Amino acid sequence: MPIVSKYSTAQIEKLVNQLLDVLHAEKATTELSLMCLGNAISHVVNSSVPQNQRAAVVSHFSQALADTVVDKAN
Repeated sequence: MPIVSKYSTAQIEKLVNQLLDVLHAEKATTELSLMCLGNAISHVVNSSVPQNQRAAVVSHFSQALADTVVDKAN
């Protein structure tokens, strides 16, 4: 069963494109891009998720990321 997001595809694509535009404008390597995005994720989690929920949120996020990478490879 697909997951239904409360955010529109257009809203998500706009933000993702803006993030990618910044990385491209800075000529960021893959390694630097991943480091920066990882730091941004850590900041969002640490500043917006209650401490007692952080491990679960990060676990779910990590699994969703892994599933996306695996799905794209197949």
